[in-house]
Amino acid sequence: MNTKSIQNGRLHRISLKILIVVILITGIWFRFTNLDRKVYSFDESITSLRISGYTWTEMVQQDFQGKTISVADLQRKYQQINPEKGWFDTVKGLATEEPQLSPLYFILARFWVQLFGPQVATVRSLSALISLLVFPSIYWLCWELFRSASVGWVAVTIVAVSPFHVLYAQEARPYMMFAVLVLLSNAILLRALAKPSKRIALQNSPATSKLSKAVWFIYAIALTFGLYCSLLFFLVVFAHGIYVIITENWRFSKTLIAYLLASAAAIMIFAPWIWILVYNSEKIQATVGFPRFFMPLMSSLKPLTLITCRMFIDTHWAGGIIKSGSRNMTTDLIRLIVAAVLLLAIAHSIYSLCRSTPKRVGLFLLTAIGITAIVLIAVGGIADRYLVPYILAIQIAVAYLFTAKIAAATNPRQQKLWQLGLIALISSGIVSGAVSSQSQLWWNKYPSSTKYNPQLAAIVNQAKKPLVITHGGNNITGKILSVSYLLNPQVQLLLAVKPKQVKIPDGFSDVFLYRATEALQFELEKVQKYKITPIYQPGDVWLWRVEK
Repeated sequence: MNTKSIQNGRLHRISLKILIVVILITGIWFRFTNLDRKVYSFDESITSLRISGYTWTEMVQQDFQGKTISVADLQRKYQQINPEKGWFDTVKGLATEEPQLSPLYFILARFWVQLFGPQVATVRSLSALISLLVFPSIYWLCWELFRSASVGWVAVTIVAVSPFHVLYAQEARPYMMFAVLVLLSNAILLRALAKPSKRIALQNSPATSKLSKAVWFIYAIALTFGLYCSLLFFLVVFAHGIYVIITENWRFSKTLIAYLLASAAAIMIFAPWIWILVYNSEKIQATVGFPRFFMPLMSSLKPLTLITCRMFIDTHWAGGIIKSGSRNMTTDLIRLIVAAVLLLAIAHSIYSLCRSTPKRVGLFLLTAIGITAIVLIAVGGIADRYLVPYILAIQIAVAYLFTAKIAAATNPRQQKLWQLGLIALISSGIVSGAVSSQSQLWWNKYPSSTKYNPQLAAIVNQAKKPLVITHGGNNITGKILSVSYLLNPQVQLLLAVKPKQVKIPDGFSDVFLYRATEALQFELEKVQKYKITPIYQPGDVWLWRVEK
């Protein structure tokens, strides 16, 4: 009987390992499948513009002057590596036009494209590969927090199929690099704060001191990389500071001094970019605006609730558990029930964590959750890509809850219920990934500016020799670059800053207006006497046909 129990235990462990491997393979497959099929969003096209080394200003000055340019030439010049531009031009473009974006990811992306090519799948594959580093990073962090391999593996399986991680792994932006650096800096800080056993401290005091200094040095490096990846990393540095101060009982201890020296060193190394931010503050105000402090709480709680739920389940392209805004009462009821169950599970996870773990563990995750959420609510910056520390901390708390409850279950039925709950949670991520992986468009691709691009491109591509006209400033450049990925290479574009620059040449079978402004419509209809007919109008008019 005893031998049979041992054999059953071994079989159970082997089955568990196989299941974990299957989930990991599924998560990896979601990250790399259909990389080239998803709509290349506005922000991703700006990533490629930065990689090319050209700026918005240069693009507008050179090719938004009423001249025609083919889609192939537009992409060759502004979406690919150019011999006349180097990595310094990439940094210069960010510094002068988007200083709110730290340069590390964009420099790495440029070298990546230089090595492997400018294809959509190639550019996105960098983020997908970086996202795989989340697995060992979150496992290490869980080990530093709980000294439990089981919690680490449950956390790995959750993030492997989490909709948030899968979607942003397929985005040519720095969000997955940010996630990895958050996890690594957290784990390194905990390692630096760990107290060596008395016996080791007495026997090997000089070596222990050197090791501690080395860990703090590595921590300073991690903070530096984090700041050069995203300005939001300042929230991580701040949360770490609060945690260290509280755990040191508000004393000016050696540990607190070590933290202050490490964070000060990182901020000093980041100082050149801080100077760029201050110097180009007017550009930030013009492009994205400064945060608005003290936003109404309720207006921020709704998107925060949605984001909190869809880190586990997300099966509708507009960004919800299921279709948002449905007039079907049954659908709305299901959505509310699923959201309520998820929120209760998350609340119970945090409560259980605080009650059943050492004070330092609960405090560490609460500072990550609370500080990120409070600051971003205050400035009205609630968005998935900004809430990375918040999302990771909640996922770790949920991983701990299921691991602890399954291990502490007093009877097989109770254990089975918690196991089924974990299976349901992971299955919801798998279902979400299966749905989104087959979709050309999802909420993270900014549907407001890209959701009709496939239909527009299909109309234009059917024409024998089409010309597409558009006009505007920086905002339209990203939109036309985004839609250009769906147009045939030979399609001609006529791009202009001012309506008067638009002079339609002869020789085209069809002439289209893309997202035309009222000023351009007036110029063509009233001044140049063309007939303009809306041909794609899902709400606002997105495409017009121009005829004499």
